[in-house]
Parts: sequence; structure tokens; C-alpha cells
Amino acid sequence: MKSLVALPKMTSQRLVTLAMLIALAFIVAKFSITVIPNQLVISFTFIIDSVIGAVAGPVLGFFSLGLLDLLDIFLSPNAGNFIIWWTLMEAIQGFIYGFFFYKKSLSWSSKKDWTYVTIATLINMIFSVFILTPLLVQIYFGTPFWVQYLAGRWIKIFEIPLRIVVTMAVFPQLQRIPEFRKLMGLQ
Repeated sequence: MKSLVALPKMTSQRLVTLAMLIALAFIVAKFSITVIPNQLVISFTFIIDSVIGAVAGPVLGFFSLGLLDLLDIFLSPNAGNFIIWWTLMEAIQGFIYGFFFYKKSLSWSSKKDWTYVTIATLINMIFSVFILTPLLVQIYFGTPFWVQYLAGRWIKIFEIPLRIVVTMAVFPQLQRIPEFRKLMGLQ
């Protein structure tokens, strides 16, 4: 049984890897495309976030993505728009990624792994993209839930297969690297 609080040993290699991944996620986030301001953004940071979860596990993934969100907001010109609930949502995403991908070997040819990644992606997206983000936008910006979906939030449904395919394309390749397997807790 997988532990909810899997806490890998914090080695200097893991710390440096997490720091580099956080920096990479920070840079990739700058290349996101805003479709609807404060509502709909398309970005590939999800793959780096999932790699952070795979390397860090649930607990360190929680803290790593929380730290990433704090760095992102405080190093941007929108630092005055800081809302702790978005940071908490990002941190919970780190926990979800860590729970599903830490110590989990994935294979492109395994139907079981495709199902596993699909479930992980659906849980993460339903929680963060389809429930919490619209709720927070409604609370803080006053845009009603239904208006957000009418305006285009429903388009994120098409992102689900993209996330699944990209995750299944990237993870098996990364897991071929012996040091990465070691960081993921795989032998």
C-alpha cells in the first residue's frame, strides 16, 4: 500500500533537482497563453509540476509547488494580487502529482499505465481546473461560475487528452535515466 505521506530522503541531489525543476516551471509559465484574462490560460507547466511530484513525493511536492506559486507571484508585477487560496490549490496539486507519480514506473505500451495516468489527470483537473479555479475566480473577481464556463472554461476538457499523452510520452523516457529513477524511488 502506498503511503500518503511518502517522504523521500532529502539529499543534496534531490534538493538541487527540485530547485532546477522549480526554476524551469517558473520559466515555462512565462510562455503561457492567456485566452481569457484571469480565467483561461493554456500552459505546459503541468508536465514540470508532475515531474516535481514524481521526484518529491506527496509531502515535498506539496511544499515545492506551494513555494513555486509563492515565487511566481512575488517575482511578478502582480504581487499585490496575492491570494493564499491559489497557493494552497497549487500545493494540493503537488500533493496529487506526488501521490500518483512518486515510486510509479510508467510504460507507453501498458494499458494499465494509461488508465492510471488518465485517472490521475482527471482527479487533478476536476479538482483544480473545473472546481477550485472557477470558484476562486467567482469569489475574488466576481465572475459567476456559469459565466466562466459559458465564456470558455469548458474548452479545458480538450486539454485532458493532451495532458495524458504528454505525460505518457515524457515519463517513460525520463524513467530510462538511472538517476531520475533513483530520485523517483524506483530501483
